Amino acid sequence: MKKYLLIIITLMMGINVNAQNMKENVDFSVWPKGELNTGYAQYFIGNSYLAPLDGQNSGLVNVTFEPRCRNNWHIHHKSVQVLICVAGHGWYVEEGKEPLAMHPGTVVAIPAEAKHWHGAAKDSWFQHLTFMAKVEEGASNEWLEPVVDEEYDKLPASQQLLSVTDPEYTERFEAFAFSEVVNQVKTTLDDRTRHICYLATLLGCQGIDEYCELLPQALKNGVTPVEVKEIVYQATAYLGLGRVRPFLTATNDVFRHCGIELPLAPQAQTTMENRRERGTQAQVDCFGEGMRDFWKSGPDDSRHINLWLADNCFGDYYTRSGLNVKMRELITFCFLAAQGGCEPQLKGHIAGNYHVGNDKDFLIAVISANLPFIGYPRTLNALNCIREVETANKK
Repeated sequence: MKKYLLIIITLMMGINVNAQNMKENVDFSVWPKGELNTGYAQYFIGNSYLAPLDGQNSGLVNVTFEPRCRNNWHIHHKSVQVLICVAGHGWYVEEGKEPLAMHPGTVVAIPAEAKHWHGAAKDSWFQHLTFMAKVEEGASNEWLEPVVDEEYDKLPASQQLLSVTDPEYTERFEAFAFSEVVNQVKTTLDDRTRHICYLATLLGCQGIDEYCELLPQALKNGVTPVEVKEIVYQATAYLGLGRVRPFLTATNDVFRHCGIELPLAPQAQTTMENRRERGTQAQVDCFGEGMRDFWKSGPDDSRHINLWLADNCFGDYYTRSGLNVKMRELITFCFLAAQGGCEPQLKGHIAGNYHVGNDKDFLIAVISANLPFIGYPRTLNALNCIREVETANKK
């Protein structure tokens, strides 16, 4: 028992314990596998194994799950369950919260009355120690419905999780992106606006994997499904369908997983007959009266592009409901800053943002929030464009 407690202490202190990955060949030399868990098999999908380590004292048990094995949703009434992952990779899922990937060293204290489940990743065995704490009189376990394949399969395999394959990198990145950076900009950007900027920026830099990771968070932070679709649709004018279509497909997949019915309600506010006129008005709203006749200006051989800017870019997208013009100029700023090489257009849309009420300090907060996803060069380029527009405005 002393050996087990020593290893528990080192795990909780963050010291690395040499536990085998367990994906294929399982080594039970450190933590015993135990016997097939027949007594609770009715509450598990797949095979699990129990190895009581000190049942007479702390109730410490090592539980081993084969790949894909998980227990049913359940609740511990009047007691706290502690889980300590010692080998392999698995999941802890609490109702209403983001799933937590567990790898050796992960410790979870499950609050009393919390509905939850835990089990192995799709592609890995999983071992955790467990014991009960803060046990009150009348404590009990309530077993609930199973975690069906449709629900379980939404979770990625362990090999897809950076927190498993690159824990040191992930810890430092998340501390920077979601703590230090967020604390810097939180007085200027609310969570909803920040997540809108994330989605537009990840479209701009083609960060589709991170987009899929952050989209559920964006929905939880108040970004509506309609707003998400409008961000993706409008990106077509600045990135082209070749770069946008994978994001549209990924968005639809995430929506289906979240139970969001498709298609969404229509948002178009123009017809083929009035889209140019309405688009011109949107240009005027963003940039001023000087844009009124822009659609018919320019050399004969390229005048059609200025027409398309009016009827397609602004008439087909900016006129849609779902996002107001202030937010549409903001996401365009994010598209352009993130993809780089668009500095002339970026400066034009910085001026457009100013015109609709997104000022310098606001835009600097936006590029600061987006920096972890696009890097320093494109962030500094965008900052330089803001400085140039500021200088031009003072002349």
